[in-house]
Amino acid sequence: IKEQEVSIDDEWHQVSEGEIASSTKNDAIDAVDKWAKSFPWQPGEQVVHLFYPVDLLSLRVITEGQILLTTHALYFHPTGDDINVISREPITSQDIKHPSSTAANNNNNNSNSGNSTRLERGRDQRWLLSKLVEVHGRRYSLIKQALELFFADTHELFFNFHGGSKPRDSFYSKIRGSCKVPMLRSSKSLNPRVVFRKSRITELWRKRKITNFQYLMHLNIMAGRTFNDITQYPVFPWILSDYKSETLDLNDSRVYRDLSKPVGALDPDRLSQVIERYHNLDGFPEEEKFLYGSHYSSPGVVLYYLIRQEPFTSMVIDLQSGRFDCPDRLFYDMAGCFRCCMTLTSDVKELIPEFFTCPEMLSNSSNFPLGETQDRTKIHDVVLPPWANGSAHEFVRLHNLALESDYVSQNLHHWIDLIFGYKQRGPAAAAAHNVFHFLSYEGSVDLNLITDEVDLRATESHIQNFGQTPTQLMVKEPHPNRYPTEDCWKSLCSEVPRLRNLRCWTPTKQFGGATNSEAFGAVVSIQVLFDYIIVIYADMSVGTYRWYARNSGNTPFYFKMERLRVLGRSRSVAISPFSSCSTSRSSSSSSSSSAAMLDATTASSIASAKSRAELVSTHLDNLPDKTGIIPTGSWSFGLTFGGLTKENLSRKTTPSSARAIEGPATADLSSYLLSCNHWDDTVKMHTLDGLRLKESSNGGHIGPINCLSMGADGGLMVTGGHDGTCRVWMVLHSNMASALADTYVQTALGGTSGNGNASSNEDGFQCCHILWGHESSVTCLAFNTDLDIVVSGSIDGMICVHSVRRGEFVRTIRIMDHSEMQEQQQQHQQTGHNKFDPSLSSSPA
Repeated sequence: IKEQEVSIDDEWHQVSEGEIASSTKNDAIDAVDKWAKSFPWQPGEQVVHLFYPVDLLSLRVITEGQILLTTHALYFHPTGDDINVISREPITSQDIKHPSSTAANNNNNNSNSGNSTRLERGRDQRWLLSKLVEVHGRRYSLIKQALELFFADTHELFFNFHGGSKPRDSFYSKIRGSCKVPMLRSSKSLNPRVVFRKSRITELWRKRKITNFQYLMHLNIMAGRTFNDITQYPVFPWILSDYKSETLDLNDSRVYRDLSKPVGALDPDRLSQVIERYHNLDGFPEEEKFLYGSHYSSPGVVLYYLIRQEPFTSMVIDLQSGRFDCPDRLFYDMAGCFRCCMTLTSDVKELIPEFFTCPEMLSNSSNFPLGETQDRTKIHDVVLPPWANGSAHEFVRLHNLALESDYVSQNLHHWIDLIFGYKQRGPAAAAAHNVFHFLSYEGSVDLNLITDEVDLRATESHIQNFGQTPTQLMVKEPHPNRYPTEDCWKSLCSEVPRLRNLRCWTPTKQFGGATNSEAFGAVVSIQVLFDYIIVIYADMSVGTYRWYARNSGNTPFYFKMERLRVLGRSRSVAISPFSSCSTSRSSSSSSSSSAAMLDATTASSIASAKSRAELVSTHLDNLPDKTGIIPTGSWSFGLTFGGLTKENLSRKTTPSSARAIEGPATADLSSYLLSCNHWDDTVKMHTLDGLRLKESSNGGHIGPINCLSMGADGGLMVTGGHDGTCRVWMVLHSNMASALADTYVQTALGGTSGNGNASSNEDGFQCCHILWGHESSVTCLAFNTDLDIVVSGSIDGMICVHSVRRGEFVRTIRIMDHSEMQEQQQQHQQTGHNKFDPSLSSSPA
């Protein structure tokens, strides 16, 4: 076993530096033909090498071609037909395109896109290496001859090198040594075990700084699982065993599956059957005996679960020769599926990530004709457990909570040992009843040594269709368990029971308020930074408060005033969330009278709730439905970091949902306050310690910038303007900004951002994308970093959805009032439509 482990590790490093250096560039230089020169080349861009034949893999299609590697980009030229992954037959022009093909074709309109056509034939493609952030070694048909490339704009590429590991390793070496890859943070080694050992991801999980879901995804990626190869799809565990109860008590350990055993060993009766069959395999060599002939993860398992979602629906039809499978064998009942996995000797499948993220997979929203079972049950949506209350979203929500529960956190390391660890192979696997067919394991067979064509095809077919075990990340030692919650988190309060009894508390000492003149006007925005609370008042005073987790008289925490400073003046004095804005370009008597009334009302301290309500009602008439300019409010401010966040973004050691997982929790010189709604129509960055202006830019906005929204990682920012556009900014990361910025923005802004040149703007922010779609002033934004989506609303009631890193339009949603709906109904009746169709108010991309 030890000799086998050493040989597997050595195979990941078969190319010496001398062999790589000895390769010549003559072939590559001669290969620059019209297909590569048709793309605009960067100044100083030179050819590095030509690699062929190479397969470009996607979920549905395999395309053979050649890769031209230059110092700045990666070019792919197809030399063969697109091959259907399922049928292994060429894709013809008569093939029906599904929604994913439309999305892929849309991506091809921009040659600078991080990804390009996956289903369109005969299209040359290019990817800029300035966007490349990670490269991982991959297997294809259990052979270590593939690579997966990850780009900053969320695109991914999977390449299979026909020549084996040598051209693959040479390609990666030349990327690191001869190309301009400022964002690349991958390890020099392509060995998954080395990558795993050098990462700090396990310790982050143990300290509960990342979730169970995030850790499992990291393990899957490092172990070679990918969304680009249906044969190596990510694998997740069954978590629950209770799919019949009316309610789900996540504090009850009886509702959970035993994570220390593989699925095949959960039921004692079935386990005894497979053990008996194992001992009866007399005709097999000892190393080829197995307990389970099927696998916990295979193309059939993935398609079984995702049959209701394209492109998987089309792939299921391809797998079944142009039709759906027998209705009784389809995925239609959650409880029934779990029961089969517990009892049938041929069914030991685990789950996939979508069970924790994608409720749409459980609904037949496209009304596919899935047929009827033998007892006349129509197959439509998946039948959910009673505790889900018939809601797919509720099922996914509770399922996710179960994954992050204390029971799973305390036992997940056992399952990791079975799938990625020391119990995957060898004596430990046999003792844990975790032995699968030998052709599912890495290094079990060398396809290059099989000379018989029939045997070769049979072996390839088995590997491709019956499951592949992930790369073993931990060989000898058990995976460590997770630390208890009380050892990982510092309470915000000294006594939690006292906090529960505290319903409302007002600090007796604060900068604002009716009896304090230090800060004037309403509280406009509250921002939280570690144990600091930053409060912005209507007169642009910025107050900093400190929170301590210790007793302070009547409260189980200590709240202390620290500093009060004044931010640069906004376009109006003593503004509030309900005051209208006056600018040098637009002023009116109504705004002047409103401001005067606000001052008078504030002077009298706004004595009662009735007067406050009247004030709000009065100022609603002056909100942006007339002027298109919104007042300063919480939407005008955001916080970000400097050094710490920039380092985390560069190294990609933290998930996007975590602000910071390591380092001191202080609001120091590297913390910044971002704000808009200024008199000069710019976004400004001020240091938080002294409110010193660090950067000011309009990002190309024409007119006032109404609102901004910061991403959870502190690096991406989106602004909405009076000009009807949204802008995506990169904050304090010039390399990432250059990678994300498209050609149009670089041309429109002259390659600059703010006050200086983009290339030298290391410490500021830079506009990367312009998001179009609105026809009037943008008034609000909602930005989710994890989903890479921003939703924006404008004064005319239109909602637009865009992807952020790619800067692509997704869809428009127009919310109509009652009169508009009646008017449209009348128009439909006049044109012959008898029923109003609400879908007409939504315009997908």
